[in-house]
Amino acid sequence: MALVFDHKCYLRMGGTMFVSDILTQKGGLVFTVTPGTTVAQIAQQLSTRRIGSVLVMGGHDEGAGIVSERDLVRAMSLHGAAALDLEARHVMTREVVTCDPDDSIDHVMQAMTRGRFRHLPVVRHGELLGVVSIGDVVKARLEETTHEAEALKAYIVAS
Repeated sequence: MALVFDHKCYLRMGGTMFVSDILTQKGGLVFTVTPGTTVAQIAQQLSTRRIGSVLVMGGHDEGAGIVSERDLVRAMSLHGAAALDLEARHVMTREVVTCDPDDSIDHVMQAMTRGRFRHLPVVRHGELLGVVSIGDVVKARLEETTHEAEALKAYIVAS
């Protein structure tokens, strides 16, 4: 099951990049599973879609948790091959940290580093807008650094 959200927001004055800028570039496609989806099914989705996590959605499209590659590895180390038959509800991370589209890239990078996670759902007023990964954040930060360097070069040349 895939939920598609389209959130448009552009790089703001001053050159600071925000989560909304990432969503503008990558889109808001979010892959979700139900709490009853098996680990085997989740692993297949992660592999096929080349993604690192899926959100677990409960009733009324409410977020119940997130299952990442790390959660799958932990389940396999604890349960061996039997982990493939476990359901998402048994292996998911329940305490899901989220961010807002107006959060800066620096803020999100700090949160990911502090929390030691690589995927962050983007939520505003209870509505899921997308998911950003550490790869998305690093790419955006590199673009931001490039823009800053170009602005400094232009300033020096103009002086």
